[in-house]
Amino acid sequence: MQVGRPEIRSTDGTTTWNVGVRGLANAPDRLWFEVPEEHAGMLTDAVDPAVVGLLVPAMRAGGPMEVEGAVTDELVHGITHGYQHILEAVIPGTRQIPVEAAESVAATPRASGIGTGFSGGIDSFAVIAEHLVQPVPDALRLTHLSFFNVGAMTGGDRGRRRFRRMHAQLAPAAERLGLPFIPVDSNLDDFFPIGAFVQTHGPRNLGTAFLLQGALGGFIFASTAPYAQVGVRRSHSSARSDAISMPLLETGRFRPVFHGSQYTRAEKTEIVAGVPESTESLHVCTSMTADGRNCSRCSKCLRTQLTLELAGHLDAYGRVFDLDAYRSARDAFIDEVAASRDLHLVELRNFARQVGFALPPSAAGFVRHGLRRTARKTGAVLRGRHRPADTDVAPA
Repeated sequence: MQVGRPEIRSTDGTTTWNVGVRGLANAPDRLWFEVPEEHAGMLTDAVDPAVVGLLVPAMRAGGPMEVEGAVTDELVHGITHGYQHILEAVIPGTRQIPVEAAESVAATPRASGIGTGFSGGIDSFAVIAEHLVQPVPDALRLTHLSFFNVGAMTGGDRGRRRFRRMHAQLAPAAERLGLPFIPVDSNLDDFFPIGAFVQTHGPRNLGTAFLLQGALGGFIFASTAPYAQVGVRRSHSSARSDAISMPLLETGRFRPVFHGSQYTRAEKTEIVAGVPESTESLHVCTSMTADGRNCSRCSKCLRTQLTLELAGHLDAYGRVFDLDAYRSARDAFIDEVAASRDLHLVELRNFARQVGFALPPSAAGFVRHGLRRTARKTGAVLRGRHRPADTDVAPA
């Protein structure tokens, strides 16, 4: 793969950062990122965003990544001596490759800004709680919120329309929080196979964060995985390894920071309940209603509402959830929580026990008890210690 020098151009109120890309089959010949023109000063003049964002496609293609423009020397070192090792272990079909930069440069001093992604969910609101609302060192205090279009909303025009709609929906919350909210559109998803976002969202978002290092010296990534689940192994999601891999790419100019792995989802939800803005704009749904609210019936909505109820905060969220819809589905969902092996629901079950909420008996528990009872009877029959009733064995 060959990556060209960045070109930055402003037209019609937007500024585009783009580089030429050659050597990838079935991929565009340019990678571009776009921001509103008022944020043009945030864009880097280094090729760092493309090197990180396109690293997985290059590792899948094999062969070196040849970069014409200036790349931060520490970034190349981190990619070569650690980051690729983790990507190779986590993502099938990748292998380590050399990154050959024609112009390797030392990092310039870090800008003072600190950014984070803002989707309105529990993870991102937890970052806001502990890096804006609560006391925090100045070096970690949020100054900017961002919203990236790098594949989460699917690619193409349909995904772009949803990206713009979501940004418009979240913008009033950012304004009330008093922080600028930077939307970054991109065609980065076009360089990845369809459906590859969950497994590669870490490198995609990290590369896009590097784009803004002209104004941001650090970026706080909201973790979705608790430390007990963090590790380097084959996984359907990069979330399991991002907390280990991303800090390897820290440079003198840019520092990725992870937040949230120290908490369970229930603990994060309690923290978020201390942010007044969350009662107006919390968004956890995988879809949305016509008026922009959570559907209140999907698994993520139900999980969040039950957690808020157990923590004593549910009534405050009537503006973002349809609480009547939740209550109509509540009992069936509680039965599911009692029996499920899903890690999120197991965690919620444990939280219910911690707060003294009595769950119904687990259906799975009844099944296991019945299997053990049957096994004991079978063993007794085989050892000649039990005379079976007519219903135990079929007549000869």
